[in-house]
Parts: sequence; C-alpha cells; structure tokens
Amino acid sequence: MTLTVSQDLMQSSNPKPKRPIGVLIIAIVAAAGGLLSIFGGASRLAGMGTGPIALAYIVIIFGILGLTLGAGFFTGAKWAWMAGIIIYIISIGLGIAEIIYGGQVGLIGGIIRTIAGIVIPVYLTRLKPKSFFGKGSGSTGT
Repeated sequence: MTLTVSQDLMQSSNPKPKRPIGVLIIAIVAAAGGLLSIFGGASRLAGMGTGPIALAYIVIIFGILGLTLGAGFFTGAKWAWMAGIIIYIISIGLGIAEIIYGGQVGLIGGIIRTIAGIVIPVYLTRLKPKSFFGKGSGSTGT
C-alpha cells in the first residue's frame, strides 16, 4: 500500500523546473556572504575590527540568515523566495550602516550588501526564478 501511495504522489506532482543559473549564483553569493558576515562580526567581537558592537551582532545574525538562504535558494525551497526578498531588502539598511560605521571592512561589506540587497530581490521577481520556487503564474503556490 505504501508503494501505491508513493507512486500516486509522484505521478500527481509536477516535476520541479530546472534550477536557473542565476539562482545557483545567488545561492553561492548568499552562503559566501553569510560566512563572511559571520567572520566579520566575530572579528569585531574579538577586538580585531572597528565599529559598534551592536552592529557586529546584527551582522552575525544576517550571516546566519545568509547561510540559511543559500541552502534554501539551492534547493528551491518555497520559503526561500519570499524570505530572500524580505531579508535582502532589509539588508540595504544594514549595508548603509556598515558603510557609515563599520570601518574599512564594513565599508567593503556594506557596499556589497547594499548592491546584493537591490539586485537579488529584483532577480527573484523574474519569471524563471519565481517558477523554480513554485511562485510562477502556472503554479499552485502563488
């Protein structure tokens, strides 16, 4: 009976669209940015960087979110689409704060974070990425 149910589920579900190369790129960017954010924030907490301590904690939190989003983007998790848009739009403000208060490392990271905060949400709203995440007009997840 379990075999029959599994076969029925496999036949009734639509195959997942092929992962667009842009989604693979933003998955890598999100994960790499997450790692760099964690290391950057941790270096400030260890006394090796400049800038406000509170900013270092926020950067570490966004680093963890970046790693999580990278995995979600790579696997095409439905939650990753909306979470990515929201988190990257919010990260524009963090990027600006890093540019202003983060010292030399924060300046570079802030510029990259601000650009990613603009480019990634715009890309995610295009047809192929939306379809990959089950958000296209032909999908039931709209």
